[in-house]
Amino acid sequence: MSYSCRLVLIHGFTERPSMWDELVSELHDSAIAISTPSLPGHGDHADLSVDRTAVAYCNAIINQIPDDGLPWIVIGHSMGGYLASSLVQMVGERIAALGFFHSKAGADDERKIEDRRRAIEAAAQNRELYLSTMLRNTMSDSNADLLRHPLQKMIDTAKQDITVDCIRASHEVMIERPDNIGFLKHAHFPVFYFAGSEDKSIPLNQLREEWEKLPASRITIVENTGHMGHIEAKAEALQWLKDVCSEVRVGID
Repeated sequence: MSYSCRLVLIHGFTERPSMWDELVSELHDSAIAISTPSLPGHGDHADLSVDRTAVAYCNAIINQIPDDGLPWIVIGHSMGGYLASSLVQMVGERIAALGFFHSKAGADDERKIEDRRRAIEAAAQNRELYLSTMLRNTMSDSNADLLRHPLQKMIDTAKQDITVDCIRASHEVMIERPDNIGFLKHAHFPVFYFAGSEDKSIPLNQLREEWEKLPASRITIVENTGHMGHIEAKAEALQWLKDVCSEVRVGID
């Protein structure tokens, strides 16, 4: 089969690549090859021997993607998006588009850094309580109740996969990651955002400030949605993904 481009979907903190499975199964685009790499310490990539830097984590991602010369559409959720904005600088002209799925290019501010340090301490004291509390807060208040079964499945999976060392390493990487807004102001590729109106992890007003600094970017905002659009707003997330792929393919073809 001849592909026109490769869609690289990077999952977020405490998740598995399988978070994308339902969206991928309904994408129905035979011209797009798909890669869903694992972050270090997550899913099938339990090894945490890499340096705790954004560059090292990005190299771990790149090493899981076939080197077939196809242009890449890179989309990352949460931590996956933070890393994606560094990864696109490492692979240069190969990038056809960048998508932030409940994510952003900017670095942590001092308040967020302190939150992460407290999270590391909380996880060291009680890993399961930390994961349960943190993941419940990723959904809007109403969806956490309406979607309690998929939420509980997500929590149970994280408890199975995620170690205290993984939590510490991930937060350390997110703390030290660079601010990539300046780079994206001059990027040769389009930038797309998908955001929830009730996202507690990345508040909409904060994200809007970033988006407005990137005049060539576009944002899709979904109401009554928190940080987990692939669960809370599946139809809207699927349509966004289809639109991004379709637009990029037109530019490539």
